[in-house]
Amino acid sequence: MRIAVLSDTHDNIQNIAKAVSIINKRNIDALIHCGDYVAPFVKRWFDKLNDSIKKNFYGVFGNNDGDKLFLTQNLGQICEFPQNGHELILELGGKRIFVSHMPREETIKALTNSGNFDIILSGHTHSFSNEKLANGSLVINPGELCGYLTGKATFAIVDTEKMESEIIDL
Repeated sequence: MRIAVLSDTHDNIQNIAKAVSIINKRNIDALIHCGDYVAPFVKRWFDKLNDSIKKNFYGVFGNNDGDKLFLTQNLGQICEFPQNGHELILELGGKRIFVSHMPREETIKALTNSGNFDIILSGHTHSFSNEKLANGSLVINPGELCGYLTGKATFAIVDTEKMESEIIDL
């Protein structure tokens, strides 16, 4: 299974449109957003995802998501949010996945040491990281899709069969 991982889109509609286009062309099976969509109107650009991806679109909220109620009502038509909004545990492609916008470093370390998760995803820092641990787990921050802080707009594609990830630079 191939999973696109986005974070920190911050209403950058041009970069969202570019990423959606790449995701549609690359035959991605699922999409996970690690938070900071910002405004509910971003649904318009995510609506351009292939229908098969929309059925497998998951996300958590970030610290800059303002109107969480309207985001849930609007974007929630195509994106599945967890009950608490901030942490998500999924099983996709036979892999157990933990998603949070800004987990503490000690939380990530505890999750990796627990052996309970194959893939740990986060955002918030706006800096991408792509680490494969000795136990085979992946720890990924796809960076910022918006490109506002670092000047680099990035997202990740994870291959659950190969347990590899690729950072895509827009």
